[in-house]
Amino acid sequence: MKNFLYKTSLLIVCLGMFATSCKKQLDISPRQSIDANIALKTRAGINASITAVYAILKNARIYGRDMITHPEALADNGFATNKSGRLLPEAQNNFGAHFTTTIWSQCYRAINQINLTLAAIPTLAETPAPTAAEIAAWEGQLLFLRGLFHFILVEVYSYMPGAVVTAQDRGGVIISLEPIATGDGAQNFKPARAPIADVYNRIVLDLTAANSRLSNPGLGVNLANKAATQGLLARVNLYRADHAEAKRWADSCITIAGSRLTTTANHVSNWRSDTHAETLFQVRFGSSAENIGVNESLQTSFTTLVTAGNPASLGGFGDLVPTLTLLTDLGITLQGGMTTANFAVNAVIASRSTDVRNLLFEPGSNGRGPAKVETTKFLGKAGFINLDNVPVIRIAEVYLIRAEAQAASGSTVLNLVGALADLKTLKSRRYTDYTGSAQELADNTATQAQLFEEIIRQRRIELAFEGHRFFDLKRLGRDLVKAPHYNTVAFTDRRILPALPTADIDFNPNLKQNFGY
Repeated sequence: MKNFLYKTSLLIVCLGMFATSCKKQLDISPRQSIDANIALKTRAGINASITAVYAILKNARIYGRDMITHPEALADNGFATNKSGRLLPEAQNNFGAHFTTTIWSQCYRAINQINLTLAAIPTLAETPAPTAAEIAAWEGQLLFLRGLFHFILVEVYSYMPGAVVTAQDRGGVIISLEPIATGDGAQNFKPARAPIADVYNRIVLDLTAANSRLSNPGLGVNLANKAATQGLLARVNLYRADHAEAKRWADSCITIAGSRLTTTANHVSNWRSDTHAETLFQVRFGSSAENIGVNESLQTSFTTLVTAGNPASLGGFGDLVPTLTLLTDLGITLQGGMTTANFAVNAVIASRSTDVRNLLFEPGSNGRGPAKVETTKFLGKAGFINLDNVPVIRIAEVYLIRAEAQAASGSTVLNLVGALADLKTLKSRRYTDYTGSAQELADNTATQAQLFEEIIRQRRIELAFEGHRFFDLKRLGRDLVKAPHYNTVAFTDRRILPALPTADIDFNPNLKQNFGY
């Protein structure tokens, strides 16, 4: 029985990850390993442990794939081509086809390593002693990451503040702040899910503490930094419908990040670069050894192309492509019209609007079946197929967060002039003819409700295939309207939330499973 508990408990998994790291040495870069004898007892051990936590974000179930693909498939952005069978159940919203329980185990594994590392920092007895700047950098990164991992957990497995089906609500997720360093400690730790609001409050506390320790540009966009922390604080507060705090942090982020918005002239080329200029924080895939491969990388998930504009060269599977409604919002019209019959055959684009973002969408190869319009946002950096850095937050999103916070019904910082200004700032950098156009006139004369809906529509266009759409619909309490491809999923449907790991439910009597599982 004891062995079973060690294998199944959520926190035993966390402990096992740390123990394995000590036994097998911690991989870091540019050095390849740290000897187990100095793990968490030296500068090198602390740095290696932090690097190992960043590496968990690269897992295919997190930002390696699922946290990017699934929000598009589960919502109304993604159509599954069935060229490999992958992502089809998620696009059809089959019961049980959702974010997997691996996200739960991997996030808590990371959180426990963070807690162990935070606890170890004050005990270091090296000569010379760690400087205040070193400690601030360590703690800032770890607090940022703990906030991020808790946020991933609560946005995936729970309802969001202001959009809760009360009869089906089982709470937020476990808040884990204390290190589990022994088997007995793990066996005895059987917490309940914290209320949703408490989880968001904890995330904000961690990110606020991280913000006080980090600098800008700090360690760069591959690691936690001040601008990214403030951008994430803006997103978290928007998700919990605290519009005043969302605007406050967006204001600060935009101020310190500077002029990072791309223009109509360079937006597309930035997606062909190693790092998009608008990126505040990204998950870096730095070497071929980290390549997720032809089955599950973002490149193969989204496109059959190897290079843009060359459908003759077959690459991945193009498992998930834009729906007809997303193509329409992008300003793309198919030859023959926007019908399912034309969508089913080899795609030919008849026309495009002046939105440069639609240039990141083009017909793929017909080598695996009828060619579809596919996204080329992830097309293999620097020529390395299936290898891309993954933006977690870009400055464009922060402008849209601030715009929404000022346009939302009931906002305590309602300011339609400010919301319109942010919307126009973005659109003038995305549409080549926006200034003076009928579109600008319509924006200038929009009602509050119309302005809000245009901001949400722009979020759909701007962040398409970056892992946001499902969470946007979920936090707004909206049904998943998937016509003409699939059936609508009501917000009250049990399929909105995924299951928690059965093993953890069995081990911990205080942990409640999500409704319907």
